[in-house]
Amino acid sequence: MKKVISLTLLLGLTIISTVNAQKFGHIALDSLLKNMPESDSARKVGQAYYQQLESTIEAMQKELQQKYQEYQQSQATYTELVKQTKQQELNDLNQRIQNFQGQAQSSLQKFNDSITRPIINKAKNAINSVAKEHAYKYILDTSSGVVLYSEDGDDIYAMVAEKLGIKPKAAKGK
Repeated sequence: MKKVISLTLLLGLTIISTVNAQKFGHIALDSLLKNMPESDSARKVGQAYYQQLESTIEAMQKELQQKYQEYQQSQATYTELVKQTKQQELNDLNQRIQNFQGQAQSSLQKFNDSITRPIINKAKNAINSVAKEHAYKYILDTSSGVVLYSEDGDDIYAMVAEKLGIKPKAAKGK
């Protein structure tokens, strides 16, 4: 009889612990993204866009260098007004190059984001689908340490804030 009660108790505890068990998974998202076929074409398109911007910058710098050399060779023959005008032209061209470089970098970043975002979303949708199909509670990205998927859980912010003596701010709209 004791064995039956012990076995029943053990079986009950096993069932309870199985029901409450949380299943964790992980994935190296960067490796997954690199292996997706879309990534190769996106990388090529991004590289072509980069090269286009780079060639424009090189052409602008070549123009500046040529104008500077012309200025140095002829400055002895320039009047003071012409010298000032040529110097201003060189400064303006240099400033335009710097502005273009900043805008090009921002444009390249936005462009790369626009072509990689759909690939990332496709990967994350697949991760979410696999997580739900296999009853994972959390999926972690081992390449960055970010939680990629999680089910709703308890937010312990208020409890931790209280323990630290921090008064939590009211949520917006409340």
